[in-house]
Amino acid sequence: MFPLAGKSFPTSSDELAEAINGALAEVLTLDDDDAVSAEGGKFPSIKKLKINLNNASVSAAEPPPKPKPTGKREPGVQVDQLEVVGKPIRYEQNKLELELKASGVKFDYGRDKKGNPLLVLADAKDGRVQARMSKADIESLARAAAELAGKQQGIRIEGLDLTLTSEGQRSLAADVRVKAKKMMVSGVVRITGRVDIDDEMNATVSNLNAEGEGMIGAMASGLVKGKLKGYEGKTFPLMTFSLGDVSLRDLKIDVKSNVQVTAEFGSK
Repeated sequence: MFPLAGKSFPTSSDELAEAINGALAEVLTLDDDDAVSAEGGKFPSIKKLKINLNNASVSAAEPPPKPKPTGKREPGVQVDQLEVVGKPIRYEQNKLELELKASGVKFDYGRDKKGNPLLVLADAKDGRVQARMSKADIESLARAAAELAGKQQGIRIEGLDLTLTSEGQRSLAADVRVKAKKMMVSGVVRITGRVDIDDEMNATVSNLNAEGEGMIGAMASGLVKGKLKGYEGKTFPLMTFSLGDVSLRDLKIDVKSNVQVTAEFGSK
């Protein structure tokens, strides 16, 4: 599902591309001014719809909420081949690689609660989506958060070790050991948590906790626990759009040098 710029539904392939591009530009800083292309076919049938989000970054203060249609919908466009690629999409220090490919796609036109037009994914014959973040990026984010928390008390972060473990097809556990030092005294803080992925490719963080070893570790863990409270139960979208009426299947999380989430969708 994609929001559309303007107030009316597009009546040509060019208008469709412009409407999707314009709506994306409201929440993303796009590396390509013409990030959307609709090629071939006779409107409302399109041979290929491609959305290039490579090196795009989220320009909003927080990831935008996914749009939801309300009221009656009407038939929109049919797309033989749909492709969405973002390698990477950036949000603050986060870098996420996203790739979606689908065939035999049907979209409806709808409107959100404010009356703004939407392109709603109604059906697909066959599709696959993949989202990936490197372990190095995750470690970098964790270290930045630890350094920010420790700086307030003059605690220096000297090392960080991250372990990620799959817990079933839709969940993973994180175990972070942080070596901290204040003046001549060192300690270790252990941070643990869990991430669950739902059918809309949203990642929800839970079971966050921090424990300290040694005097400095105990002091630092108290600071970290305070920071973690704001993230408990928080959901982070792995996609900037919704799959509409289409449900994911065979969702899997692979934890190696990267954290990779893959899923299939469609009626095939």
